[in-house]
Amino acid sequence: MPDADGQPLLRLDRLSKRFGDCLAVDGLSLEVAPGEVYGLIGPNGSGKTTTVKMITGLYRPTAGHVLIGGIDLSAEPERAKRLLGYIPDEPFVYEKMTAREFLHRFGELYVVAEPERTRRVNELLDLYALDALADGYVESYSRGNRQKLAILASLLHAPRLLIVDEPIVGLDPESAIKTRDLLKGFAAKGGSVLVCTHTLPFAEQVCHRVGLLKEGRLVQEGGLPALRRRAGLPAASLEALYLHFTNKHSA
Repeated sequence: MPDADGQPLLRLDRLSKRFGDCLAVDGLSLEVAPGEVYGLIGPNGSGKTTTVKMITGLYRPTAGHVLIGGIDLSAEPERAKRLLGYIPDEPFVYEKMTAREFLHRFGELYVVAEPERTRRVNELLDLYALDALADGYVESYSRGNRQKLAILASLLHAPRLLIVDEPIVGLDPESAIKTRDLLKGFAAKGGSVLVCTHTLPFAEQVCHRVGLLKEGRLVQEGGLPALRRRAGLPAASLEALYLHFTNKHSA
């Protein structure tokens, strides 16, 4: 599913990662188009987080390629990463900074110039109503507020692609709904989102398509209506479809 210039914003081409005798990701190929939220679905140990770490450059693939906006990550990492925003499953924030200082520092790293940087920081803080806490030190924040801050930081440099690992862990229900709407809104404006999660109701609500992972392999992918047709289960939940296809794959 390409964009106007013929390129998906994310393309994984036969991506594999081996740790000793363990093949954590096995020949994974997928594409995420502009305007799309794609969910990579699977239990712990299925290869989701390893895939995320290869996309973000934290792991080097054993084989295969990651292309971001048509740019090969291994060949031009800095150029590719400028298009990328990353929301990890464990929020990484500087505890001895205020939220406002942290966001400004993050913007400096991505060379977001003033006055645009201040405008973006204020705009983002308002998304989760964090402006009241923005001048307090991050060390006093709850886990949920740290997660919100990590989400905001990922958006500061206006990326085209968001990589999100378990986005609603630690969030209260209201913030989880805001996060869902934020990801959908990002895609509606032409961005691409890859969400890795085992929270299947959230994936049902936010994803246009999903890829079902088991033991590092892509077992099936498609939108919920298409998966239901293939399974012959017209009213099935994503959980039921995952069990159907992964059990069939094991048989």
